[in-house]
Amino acid sequence: MAAGPFRLCVGCRTSQPKKGLIRVYSVADGRLGVDLGGGVGRGAYVCPRRVCLEQAVKRGELARCLKVTRTPVTAMALEELIRDGVLRKVAALLGLARRARKVASGAEAVDSAVKRHSARLILSAIDASASSVEKLRNVAVQAGITWVQGMGKEALGAALGTAPRTCVAVTDPFFAGAIISALDKIPVEKEAGEAAWSDRRVGSGAEPRKAWR
Repeated sequence: MAAGPFRLCVGCRTSQPKKGLIRVYSVADGRLGVDLGGGVGRGAYVCPRRVCLEQAVKRGELARCLKVTRTPVTAMALEELIRDGVLRKVAALLGLARRARKVASGAEAVDSAVKRHSARLILSAIDASASSVEKLRNVAVQAGITWVQGMGKEALGAALGTAPRTCVAVTDPFFAGAIISALDKIPVEKEAGEAAWSDRRVGSGAEPRKAWR
């Protein structure tokens, strides 16, 4: 299957599939915006790696590509902008999945979804207890289900319109894949060409990686 169009990362200066990059653009008031879906119009593309963000800002590549006199943002601020965008997108996807009845929330419901072989992705809250996290991680490993930590209990509950949740199972492969793709955009420390994963992930042949907060 074709990887789709390629774009040049302004940080590492390597050509990468557009769908795996983050598009940075200038908005009307002079601030920067980020597009996780690779929108249209003038923009600068960067890999979801901290070193690429740092290089792009340090060398002034964003300002040059966007044709603005200056880019009033630091690499840390740009990373936070990306992180916020990712979390909003994941929350929106979880909301859509809930309305489509494609999620199970709470420990008992998640356990039931796993036993029915309907779970495609398990999300554990980053502030869940260590024992709860370890239990779900082991369940995911044994069942071959992708497991990841990505949001807090309050955020998970808010996305589903419920009280705080320690875990959620996504039962639809489309929603699961879209959530994973969004989480891939959180900048992390990794070498160029390494598979983009920004959180602890196991199952489906994946190895655990560093969790983000």
